[in-house]
Amino acid sequence: MELFNLLLVLPDADNKRILVYKDGNHLPSYTEPVGENVGFDEPQIYNNYFKKTTGIPVYRRYTFNTQEYVVFVFEHTNSNDFHMKNDCKWVTYDDFIATCHDAKIAKIVRNVKHDYNISENMPWVNVDGFVPYMGWLKSVCDKHNICITGEILQLKNAYVSTVFCVPTDKGNMYMKIPGRTFITELPFTQRLKRLGLVDLPNWIDCNESINVYLMSDMGGNDLPNQSDVGTVQNVILQYANIQKASIPHIPLNFKHYDNTIAAILHKLKTFPKKSCEILQGTLHALTVEEVHKLEEQMKTATAMLESIVSISIPDTIHHGDVRPGNIRVIDSQYMFYDWAWGAVSHPFIEVVSFIHIIRRTLPDESARETLVDNYIREWLEYGSYDDLKYVFSVLAVLKDLFFAIVDYDWVEAIAQSSTEPINPMSADGWLLERRIYYFANVLKRFINTLLEI
Repeated sequence: MELFNLLLVLPDADNKRILVYKDGNHLPSYTEPVGENVGFDEPQIYNNYFKKTTGIPVYRRYTFNTQEYVVFVFEHTNSNDFHMKNDCKWVTYDDFIATCHDAKIAKIVRNVKHDYNISENMPWVNVDGFVPYMGWLKSVCDKHNICITGEILQLKNAYVSTVFCVPTDKGNMYMKIPGRTFITELPFTQRLKRLGLVDLPNWIDCNESINVYLMSDMGGNDLPNQSDVGTVQNVILQYANIQKASIPHIPLNFKHYDNTIAAILHKLKTFPKKSCEILQGTLHALTVEEVHKLEEQMKTATAMLESIVSISIPDTIHHGDVRPGNIRVIDSQYMFYDWAWGAVSHPFIEVVSFIHIIRRTLPDESARETLVDNYIREWLEYGSYDDLKYVFSVLAVLKDLFFAIVDYDWVEAIAQSSTEPINPMSADGWLLERRIYYFANVLKRFINTLLEI
């Protein structure tokens, strides 16, 4: 794994100055090299480190990567209870840039100055930062007679969302601010609650206008990554019951993504051309040979999907990211939460994806076959066992294609979210770079997949 130096940048409230060390007029940095995906780590570790070394309490706003550095951009927590260390000082952006002897760091600082308050995707990256959310949190707590009893900690901060743990006299609560681009968690979950199809976390309150909600502690624990086969079987069967319960409500009468077989077949007609165009000019551009292979794969994939459309398994609701970290174990029952990409799809696609995600935890191929066998038997009213097994096998072979299509849609949504080119050294720049990276990887994996049953 390639390692990078981690720079820590804190602008002041007016975004006119940044914090530096007096000795050498240099930026704070982390003590150890980090990997390029450190921006997905728990931010509080680095928030605490920053406070310890500078005396200033912070939350992380956003991350971005360069060829030499990973950069964390912070925001002061607005707490008055702090004492800045004597070896730190504030300097204007212009003064720092004028005296900085490292052109690469000067460029980073110049870009922070320009984009500190700019993001189409992360609603907290704006001139007011986290302040409106903390104000909303306080008003909700006052409204519900909840007393905040300790320090509010930042548990997560990435382009998907940022999450805070709020200690209160009624137990820990969690404030979550989802991203906006391609993420529909608030409206989809609100409508899902009204249908009553699934158990969901208890939301104390929410505000769709600023994209935030406060929820109670769910209790229990996330599904362990190394769960035994019996536990995984129970998870899959409970999810099958949720899928079947949703059938009478399809089509949904509220906004959602369409991941049905019909929609996928329609997208395949232009998928090679669009994939080539969106990767052109990036580090992951397709070669002529890869484009040719992708076009051939589309013909085969289309034929495979057309071979299963006559087996009429009804579409169901689709979570979009069923994985152990989004499944809560509570009193031997399973809560599927974080519906960030709520959709409608063929039910088998979700379970194909889940089994792929947990595949390395299964002891052998026979365990996988047992999971598939028991899941298929939940759908026997819609076809013979052999027909259902064939459908599942087709969708399993095409799993990387389904991942690639969703990843493409996300990248396209990011590209269309701004009328200006997205600066790589910005909040949205990190989002775009990472999503292109993941899209290209899964697409090229699909290109090299042997498509046969």
